[in-house]
Amino acid sequence: MKKTLLLFAGLFLPVFLFAQSLENNEYYLKSVELANQSQSSMEAADYDAAAEYAIESQRYAALSKQYIEQALAAFQGRSRTTLAAEYEVKLNPALRDCLWRIAGFDFIYGNPREWRRIYDHNKSTFQQPDNPDLIYPGQILQIPPIGGETRSGQR
Repeated sequence: MKKTLLLFAGLFLPVFLFAQSLENNEYYLKSVELANQSQSSMEAADYDAAAEYAIESQRYAALSKQYIEQALAAFQGRSRTTLAAEYEVKLNPALRDCLWRIAGFDFIYGNPREWRRIYDHNKSTFQQPDNPDLIYPGQILQIPPIGGETRSGQR
């Protein structure tokens, strides 16, 4: 009986946790809301609005994924992945850091299209503020939150 209960808990508790995570996951709920708005805009032939809603929906879906992964990791006793508050630009000749690549890292936004958010927040610290392509190794970029998520530390 104990083995059956342990097997049941091992198989279904993560599913329950996932369901709970979606229920309480404001990023998921916002993503679904935006996806519905995108669909409504498509049906109304407002394609520009539909595209904007779809992009925003994807952004919130990426945040939702991070939220669920952190909840599952905490449940399994693993350390959570912390979203970085700062990023130090690295010198890597094979795969150079750029705002697009940095925004795409899971510990930043998980979405390269969010590069402009980093640029806008940091451009006053750039050597050439009008050129987002010029970032330098050792430069520290502040990573602004998208939807109130907790960020700490530097990567």
